[in-house]
Amino acid sequence: MKRFGLFVLLASLVVCASFSAQQGQNAGKTVLRGWLSDEGCAGGRASSDVYTGTNPDCAKKCVHEGKRIVFVDSDHKWLLTITNQDAATESIGDYVEVISTVDEQSKTLRVDSLKLLEKGRAMCDVPAKKKS
Repeated sequence: MKRFGLFVLLASLVVCASFSAQQGQNAGKTVLRGWLSDEGCAGGRASSDVYTGTNPDCAKKCVHEGKRIVFVDSDHKWLLTITNQDAATESIGDYVEVISTVDEQSKTLRVDSLKLLEKGRAMCDVPAKKKS
């Protein structure tokens, strides 16, 4: 029985140490959810107070032509330029969750990790609802 108790104590310490280390790594980080787009399309929408996803095919084309990738956050009504563009290239047009460092003054975001929440799609690809 003493061995079992010692095992439980050691297991608890390992879990606590792991959680503490993870918290330390994420200190000063912000978790945000939003769309990745190009600065041209998203900027035009944001100037009209619209903070939603844009056409992913168009956004990919614009980024390929030199536009910067931006993070569109409808909760905070932010349009943040991604400072480490390579971290977001594969997810242009998608709805993602990022662990990031945000600089509100310069309106930039550095992606530390990115998780796909919803694959982007052009709105013209969405089938119309059938009337009952």
